[in-house]
Amino acid sequence: MFEILCVLMLPLMLIVYYAIQRLVVHHSGMETQLLIHDLVIEAMNKHDNDFND
Repeated sequence: MFEILCVLMLPLMLIVYYAIQRLVVHHSGMETQLLIHDLVIEAMNKHDNDFND
């Protein structure tokens, strides 16, 4: 149940992150997409490293 809740929270967290970057920090849409892309790649790499340990 906890895992399902965590997975369902991810899209919401990305939407909030996108809104903050656009409205508060004033990044362009392309810059924000690149930031989110880098964030997702970093999270995936950390996830892979957790399984390798």
